[in-house]
Amino acid sequence: MTPERWQQVEEVLQAALDRAPAERAVFLEQVCAGDAELQSEASSLVSAYDAAADFIEEPAIAQDARIILGDHSLNRIGEEIGPYKIIDRLGSGGMGEVYLAQDARLDRLVALKVLPAYFVSDDTRLRRFQREARAASALNHPNILTIHEVGELDGVHFIATEFIDGQTIRELIATDELSLKDVLDIVAQVASAISAAHAAGIVHRDIKPENIMRRGDGIVKVLDFGIAKLLEQTPADLPAITRQQTETGIVLGTVGYMSPEQARGLAVDERTDIWSLGVVLYEMLAYRAPFAGATRMDTMVAILERDPAPLELTEDPELQRLSTVVNKTLRKETTERYQTAAELLADLTAIRRQLDTVGRSKERVVLSLMRESMPKAGVVSSEVSAPIAREKAISKPLAPRKSNGHHHYGLLALCFAVLAVVVLGGAFLYQRFGPQTKVSGIAPTSAIANKVYSEMSEAEQLQFVDEQEQRISAMMGDRPVKLNEEALRAIKNHVDRYAAREGSTSNKPGGESLSVVYARAVPFVPLIARVFGARKIPSIVGIYLPMIESEYKPCFVNQIGATGLFQFLPETARNYGVAREDMCDVEKMTPAAAHYIADRMAELGEDSGTMTLVLLSYNIGPRWVVDTLRQLRETDNYQRNFWTIYANRDKLDDNFRNEAGYVPAFFAAAIVGENPRNFGLSTPALSTLTSSRARDNAIQK
Repeated sequence: MTPERWQQVEEVLQAALDRAPAERAVFLEQVCAGDAELQSEASSLVSAYDAAADFIEEPAIAQDARIILGDHSLNRIGEEIGPYKIIDRLGSGGMGEVYLAQDARLDRLVALKVLPAYFVSDDTRLRRFQREARAASALNHPNILTIHEVGELDGVHFIATEFIDGQTIRELIATDELSLKDVLDIVAQVASAISAAHAAGIVHRDIKPENIMRRGDGIVKVLDFGIAKLLEQTPADLPAITRQQTETGIVLGTVGYMSPEQARGLAVDERTDIWSLGVVLYEMLAYRAPFAGATRMDTMVAILERDPAPLELTEDPELQRLSTVVNKTLRKETTERYQTAAELLADLTAIRRQLDTVGRSKERVVLSLMRESMPKAGVVSSEVSAPIAREKAISKPLAPRKSNGHHHYGLLALCFAVLAVVVLGGAFLYQRFGPQTKVSGIAPTSAIANKVYSEMSEAEQLQFVDEQEQRISAMMGDRPVKLNEEALRAIKNHVDRYAAREGSTSNKPGGESLSVVYARAVPFVPLIARVFGARKIPSIVGIYLPMIESEYKPCFVNQIGATGLFQFLPETARNYGVAREDMCDVEKMTPAAAHYIADRMAELGEDSGTMTLVLLSYNIGPRWVVDTLRQLRETDNYQRNFWTIYANRDKLDDNFRNEAGYVPAFFAAAIVGENPRNFGLSTPALSTLTSSRARDNAIQK
């Protein structure tokens, strides 16, 4: 078959698919009048489409193309492509077949995406495949599929990625076991992933349940950047084919998850991914798609003109807030949507915290009633499901639920649950918004407040540390955690080390006099407070991070090459917009550090407890923190903060045990800096120097 004939078949197919199923046969007979071969080819492809195909992810035409063009991609089992030996076929992804393969070099399983032969003959598809490789390999995030290698061997183009042993969101929906916390955890991880992609100038443009997988350990991975758009390229810089896609309105994506602007073929930005993630969130909550129709054009009309059925999430304020979040992701006007994935992630994080007070029984009742109340006609159609063999069974409409005969009992249970939440919520709101002592200006209330630390007894020192830790924690955020004696002694050990340096004459790092070190901080505090405050980060965090990282030496370099006031590695600095030669520039490094901390807060939380996790992630990395929290989630007295990890340190690897003192050292540095008289310092409490005038007065003194 010639390329021209091939193009003609594809055009007829796409035109037929724009019509209702009942109209397609008549249309083909009319449009193919006199060309029996064309009609036969197009009819067979329409039948293949109706059976399973997703019209964009892998068109029906691609399925028969293997036979027409003699492609043997389905017979690759046992074949070796470079170091990769193909073991099994996993399915079809955007622009290629996906296989399970063994990497002989590193003795590991990988997923190998191979571009079929009939795609290589098409420059457009080949460029799309190459764009996927560039887009995905440029990203490094725990929730984004890791690319091991992009290559070409004997005319075979391939991408080797990590193998994800888990389930797609489509499969998880089919199991009917997604809890509210599961849903929020999945969406939060995806939001974190696309936030990182957007920061790198990349829009996914095909977020859907088939492109999201959850591993057995709860880690979520975003797959398939096959139609990613590189935002940093201007139209003049783009290759001709990409300019044509933008200018002529070629529609790329999966129809049920397209944003309105994407469905119109208009230019898209980060907000199209936010829409698509909102559709996935809606579907996980309701077990139906918010927009569905008999044909893809009907679905597009629904996306452009109709509102989805409302989510009935009861009168509970936090559940209503979740409904508001879903609605905001699905605003048809981009200006009314979340503007960044980080904003969405922040709202999701807040809701997840508040829902900790909602019992599992209430959660199950709410989701059950909501899912049963949704219209049954809109269950996800085959048009939305990807044509992966293992998904044929799960893409069928979910069976109608039988009444359990306990509807009135369920409503009664819900009433009691709501009443309990109201009572607990009232207590929480009083604690959260009721009369509070102003934190930043309070002083110790105990009799030991005016004693020099070195003159206190052991018991008095521990009491002093206890009081001051609570004060520092309150400056870091809401709901400070009361520490046990073991945790307090961990902080006290570092306070003791600081106190032992009083009057030191050493010039060695970690040995200088406290007066020298804390006086060195004074000129930088207003800048740090202003920059961190602009990102809504507690200034106490920005002030005392440099104290434990570099002791306020702007150009300090440690043994692994971390440089500057905030001790960034060159690669991290570059990722946050600071060149290696500028890493000693405090005015450039401070915004980078604030940006990094803000990213971690979006991932981990921003109350007092989770801020300790943000601090730990600054030192040890966010991925380790999240993985460890999952590992410890079933332990007794689990709380989402550093101190839970510290209490279980014997169960963890040496990596943490070697770094377990980082957060206690932060609290110790802050306790010393906020109580200068107790440690013989002449500088004021550093948190009081947030204005330039206060700083100048301190310097003059």
